[in-house]
Amino acid sequence: MSRRSLAALLAGLVVAAGSATGITLALHRGSAPVAVHRAAATSTPLPSATPSDTPSPSPTPQWTPGQPLPRTLQASLDLHAASAAIPLRFTAPTVGIDVPILGVGLTPSNAVDAPKGPASSPVWDEGFWYRGGAEPGQPGVFALAGHVDRVGGAAAAFANLHRIQVGDVVTVVDQRTGIAWHYRITDTQSFDMNNLGNSDVLARIYGADVAAGRPPAVPSDMVARISILTCAGTWTGSQYDHRFVAFGELVDSSRAA
Repeated sequence: MSRRSLAALLAGLVVAAGSATGITLALHRGSAPVAVHRAAATSTPLPSATPSDTPSPSPTPQWTPGQPLPRTLQASLDLHAASAAIPLRFTAPTVGIDVPILGVGLTPSNAVDAPKGPASSPVWDEGFWYRGGAEPGQPGVFALAGHVDRVGGAAAAFANLHRIQVGDVVTVVDQRTGIAWHYRITDTQSFDMNNLGNSDVLARIYGADVAAGRPPAVPSDMVARISILTCAGTWTGSQYDHRFVAFGELVDSSRAA
């Protein structure tokens, strides 16, 4: 891998024969309490960030723990298909991130893909959603990543992600429906790439099913989560030696402006 590029940015997840290997060791954790939206089985509309007299954009689906999550984004694409644009946009306003999103799958070596290219390529200014995981608003983990810098060392889309704070709200907008899904950051962690194979860490970043090499299903707690990942630490000549991840939980939805 060339300097400042990220082969398998998404923590080096490798899926093979129903198993996964990847990063370990949390270095710090936030502890502020947050309001959490649990995707309980109900037809009551989602709480809305708009005034109370404005209808909520979508009812909560009837989730059942263990139920396979519905695929509405790139459902026809094999996990080994090339990355492709999807109608989602991610914003983290407190750290200046506002980017379109690509759907990514697995490389030929079964690592989660992180597209790269010359310094002028748009991929450095995009986020990457792993299409094998939960979609925005669904219970489970919506796993997103992005480059911290580009070829030559200039800042890339997620250069300021490390500045995000517990309590900050990030948003994923579904441009098909106009629904904006709002997640509140619950904690941030830095993971040492030299310590691999911790299944609990992989389950936190991607969801337990994905970490075990299974299609995503509704988790038992039915909580919709987000993980946002980029590189961090020291450049070793082939990669950065840490991954920084911000974790959050869904709090509400609204109509996008």
